[in-house]
Amino acid sequence: MKKIVLIVGASSGIGKDLAKKLLLERHCVFCVARRVDNMQDLEKLGGHIFKMDVRDELNVEKVIANIINITGKIDVVYSNAGFPIAGPVEETPIDKVHEQFDTNVFGAARVARAVLPHMRKQNCGRIIFTTSIAGRISTGMNSWYSASKHALNGMVKGLSQEVAGFNIKVCTIEPGCVETELDALQLADMKATNKLDEYKEMVDKSHSFLYSAYRKGSDTKSTVDTMVKAGFCVSPKLSYRTTLDAKIMLFVQYLIGEKLMGNLFVNIIKRS
Repeated sequence: MKKIVLIVGASSGIGKDLAKKLLLERHCVFCVARRVDNMQDLEKLGGHIFKMDVRDELNVEKVIANIINITGKIDVVYSNAGFPIAGPVEETPIDKVHEQFDTNVFGAARVARAVLPHMRKQNCGRIIFTTSIAGRISTGMNSWYSASKHALNGMVKGLSQEVAGFNIKVCTIEPGCVETELDALQLADMKATNKLDEYKEMVDKSHSFLYSAYRKGSDTKSTVDTMVKAGFCVSPKLSYRTTLDAKIMLFVQYLIGEKLMGNLFVNIIKRS
């Protein structure tokens, strides 16, 4: 059955590839992001493109209201906008942390708050949030990004209980290393953030390790395929790990515990 789909963060990477797949499957896809110019190819495929900044609540509400006026409903929402930062907790300016949370957590909440009244009225709907395996496993130099994804995971788990009675299902997509433009931004930020000599060796080794991990990481296919499953299957799971490394890391942490998992990462970074 063809669905009306909203993809937030469709200008690159996972969001763009998801949009392409759903458009090829002939769904009605609304593609939104801050960088409208990056979505012209999606418009040529039949996508409806709009500019949306999830940090701007009025803008989010206006775009979603516009979509409802056009279609009368939204069946599936992919809340996929994200903002990565990296570097030592001690050195990362709190203003930058606020900016990250404003996109990764509060932005996702703004999208959910804007679509939920319509989904409640139609007594059905689905919201899929892109989080990360970093929302379950924290690593040094990635602390604030992990914090934002942990927060998003916590919000989604509670939200799933609040909306269950309205026949609205929510779930999380938790990739590991997927090579998109975001990894380059994160790695660059790690270097830019570091000013203290005391952290330089750790930053350099962490940068080297993560660069290698992303180069050996997955393309977007397994994550996109899982997102489609989460959006369209009859009974979705609450959370999905979408890459092999994400599945392995969570299994290892389950076996050895969080403290030993942290020690393992420390030793791996030292050898990088």
